Amino acid sequence: MKFNFDEYVDRNEYPTLKWSKSFLAEYFGNENAIPMSVADMDLKSPPAVIEALQKRASHGIYGYEYRPESFYNAMLAWYRDRYGWEIHREQIEPSPSILSAVSILINQHSDEGDGVIIQPPVFFEFRMVIRSNRRKIVRNPLKLVNGHYQIDFEDLERKASDPNNKVLILCSPHNPVGRVWTRVELEQISEICKRHNVFVIADEIHGDFVFSPHHFVPYLSVDDGDNSAACLSPGKTFNISGVVDAITVIPNENHRRLFHDFTHRYQINRVNVFATAAMESAYREGGEWLNELLKYIRGNVDFIMEYLNQNDNGVSLIDPEGTFLAWLDFRKLGLDARELARFLAQDAKLALAPGHWFGREGAGFARMTIGCPRKTIQKALENLTLATSKLRKSS
Repeated sequence: MKFNFDEYVDRNEYPTLKWSKSFLAEYFGNENAIPMSVADMDLKSPPAVIEALQKRASHGIYGYEYRPESFYNAMLAWYRDRYGWEIHREQIEPSPSILSAVSILINQHSDEGDGVIIQPPVFFEFRMVIRSNRRKIVRNPLKLVNGHYQIDFEDLERKASDPNNKVLILCSPHNPVGRVWTRVELEQISEICKRHNVFVIADEIHGDFVFSPHHFVPYLSVDDGDNSAACLSPGKTFNISGVVDAITVIPNENHRRLFHDFTHRYQINRVNVFATAAMESAYREGGEWLNELLKYIRGNVDFIMEYLNQNDNGVSLIDPEGTFLAWLDFRKLGLDARELARFLAQDAKLALAPGHWFGREGAGFARMTIGCPRKTIQKALENLTLATSKLRKSS
């Protein structure tokens, strides 16, 4: 391996949210819990990105910049070469973050009181964005069938057919359950939403994290984009979320003009010099690093599955098809949502994202971030096994 993903990096050298003792104390009641809740990685970014940032910093002048065509060329080549998706340069609009873009798009394609469809258990900040925009949360829950999550298309048809429901937020690949939606599934979503004039916002921030034999299919490669948009960022892929902004792809010219006018009106379209350096170098030179990272993350998944199989502690893993997130099933422990959260944080000394954060469908589960050295996962699993052993003896 050319890249050392086993290297430990002390993230407390800087005020890192995930490892902050105040964050761990506030949300988990245990400042010494192993931090595995926030969806960023404890792994260094690609050497090319580090070098690009160092070079840009050494220049010493950080004034106003524009984003050069070389940046767009690198991005377009990344999606064309890896996924066969031809993004047209003129369809791209920058935004400060994925959630900023989601919020803008919700505002532009629905009115206050309208419904926004989500597919829980799903990234919890979708609910926050919907509520803050005074829209109604409409649930199209995923179905768990024989350890495999599926979209309930009959229910989606019903929800989409309601004229008050104007938007669907599609999480692709899906956070937290790790599903990588197939072309057939995406085509079916597109057909339903077209039929009922529901605008689709595809959050594809985890699109680069897909394990063989699965393949990431960009939503706009199966949909004509007349009533949809895709939100992209290399932040998760290259562990640069604290540096970069996001890209929104909006094929429809009228929709794109609305988005463009909004970002200009509120002056949220400024270029960050370090974001440009990080993103361009990542797209241009980060492919080999990502290929090796995917093998390592899949190795972490296999390690967890093997450990759980060898240590009967009542916990199982929903085998992910993508993302660097593990969706763990604790339902056999017989704990309710609050009891499970307390058990994990206090007894197992683990800061995992409780499943109920992702919707009521997540009760009994928890999300573990596994973009980290394998030794961290091993320690977490050892803590878990010890805690479940004590729990069983006391019951």
